[in-house]
Amino acid sequence: MQAVPKRFMNLLKDVRWQVSYLKTYLLARYRRSRLGGVIFVGITGSAGKTTAKDLTSMVLSSLGPCHSSLLSHNRPIGVAETILGTTRWHRACVAEVSASRPGFLDRPVRMLRPDISVVTLIARDHYSAFRSLEAIADEKEKLVTGLTPGGVAVLNIDDPLVRAMGERCKGRVIWVGSSEGATLRVREVRSDYPAPLTLQVEYQGSVYEVATKLHGTHMALSVLTALGVGVAAGVRLEAAIAALANARPSEGRMEIVKCNDGVVFLRDDWKAPHWSMQAPLEFLGNAKAARKVAVIGSISDSAWSPAKRNTRFARDALQVADLVVFVGPDAQHALKAGPLADNKVLKAFLSIEEAAAFLRTELRAGDLVLLKGSNRVDHLVRLVLDRDKRIGCWRDRCEMKTFCNRCSHAYERPAEVTKLPFVRPLPSLSIPEVPPMPVLVGLGNPGAHYNGTPHNVGHRLLDRLAHAYGGEWEEQAEGEVCTVIMDGVSLKLLKPGVSINRSGPPIRAFLERVKTAPSACIVVHDDMDIPLGEARFKQGGSDAGHKGVRSVAAALGTDAVGRIRVGVRPAGDMRQAREVVLARLSPEQEALLMHGIERAATLVREQLRRGVVVPQREASCAADVEE
Repeated sequence: MQAVPKRFMNLLKDVRWQVSYLKTYLLARYRRSRLGGVIFVGITGSAGKTTAKDLTSMVLSSLGPCHSSLLSHNRPIGVAETILGTTRWHRACVAEVSASRPGFLDRPVRMLRPDISVVTLIARDHYSAFRSLEAIADEKEKLVTGLTPGGVAVLNIDDPLVRAMGERCKGRVIWVGSSEGATLRVREVRSDYPAPLTLQVEYQGSVYEVATKLHGTHMALSVLTALGVGVAAGVRLEAAIAALANARPSEGRMEIVKCNDGVVFLRDDWKAPHWSMQAPLEFLGNAKAARKVAVIGSISDSAWSPAKRNTRFARDALQVADLVVFVGPDAQHALKAGPLADNKVLKAFLSIEEAAAFLRTELRAGDLVLLKGSNRVDHLVRLVLDRDKRIGCWRDRCEMKTFCNRCSHAYERPAEVTKLPFVRPLPSLSIPEVPPMPVLVGLGNPGAHYNGTPHNVGHRLLDRLAHAYGGEWEEQAEGEVCTVIMDGVSLKLLKPGVSINRSGPPIRAFLERVKTAPSACIVVHDDMDIPLGEARFKQGGSDAGHKGVRSVAAALGTDAVGRIRVGVRPAGDMRQAREVVLARLSPEQEALLMHGIERAATLVREQLRRGVVVPQREASCAADVEE
């Protein structure tokens, strides 16, 4: 039998992905149509989207529960997941939306149908795909033209292209910025490190002081945007300002990180388009610190050659910093900015590992270190992580979008694991009761034909968490394993590589190998006794006829394992259990199951905050069930 051509397999994989995406897209549109009481907010722009999204969520939370995009998941599939994670008990949903090429916003806008649309600014991000700023503006304007009847646009009056959108908008516009005519007009902005960002904002003839814990005057636009959305949604401005008092930077966006040795990093390392370089350098120049250091990685979206680009920014950085370090394959061009003999203030390294070795001994307490680069290429955050614990992975250009503190490979390369047969379990698990790394196990059946069935709800929750927190699955002896960091806690995810009814032995083997006690393990599984759309936590108790749970209890020698039970039986369904758990759900039932999975994710976070082990009881986290 001839082998299937790789080209055909790639095509088949692409078709399957497209079908899966189309299904998710249709489910999101259906779900949006059933949430008329929720305020939907869409945020786009060339910069400031994630910070604006996070601040807006804080402001709208004063109205009630608010759901928002995870991290920077702003592509169409991320927008769909944000909508599917929204329930009727939420007061608002805030979705970050990107536009990386022409036509990219078409589906997200149709899914979202925003009640409030935000455009921060137009710059050269993704310029190579659009070829002009006007084309970029045309694409992002779709979020404004896609407003629901009576919707409101919150727009940056200082950007000419965004202002033109507002002038064409047929609905209400709330202008933010410093120009005459702004609804929320900034009068003064201060951000001199270590003092955080504060603003004076004029609204309806009164001036308000807005205090935050952000850094950088260019972050003022995101603050104004969040206040503008609050006003559009009916939040009193005083309440919106109070909500932002504890506003902190989104990860990798002008984020201050203090290391144990007294070195302070200013992380602006998510991306570094050419036009974004000046603001963080100005901030560094105005900051108060014993010594200022600038570390610059890959610069994107530039029409200049690497030689011209690095030379120019090296000169700019030398004006404000005592030490400037360039990292990457084009770093040596920066040395043309000054005399080669002046090697005490200007350095260039081809790899980040070489830069880390230099900075490990060069940096000292009191230094303020700006990191500016493109995370997907540079992963400059490793320079921060390496201060407190030696990094093990120094790969260049690994192309993973996630930050390294969310990657299981950061501190050590995964060892090759040889698959061994499972042994008969012993009566009890001999692992000392010490504070271990918690393990979350998702029960389900391996094999593509079981994907999407209610019996595999445990797998689906783990896939949801791995995607949300930037984890990567690895094949190991016991099944698929992934490590993520949730709310500052390292968590191992395990999908046993056997049928669900034989899950116990591989779970036992995994816990023994990673030296984790059963008390630090939570098992996620389907439950026929809980309504579809609900999820509950239970510590121990009977298996209620679930053969997978029974296998786990037998293998571990205890039934006192934490369990998150996700309801999978549709209301009124009287079929046998086997028929229910292996059948496909209708679109409406699938949407309810997604609610249950979201509630289960909330319960996971709650247990992590409590230290995993809680007194024996049952906690409920039920989603609204639509009638």
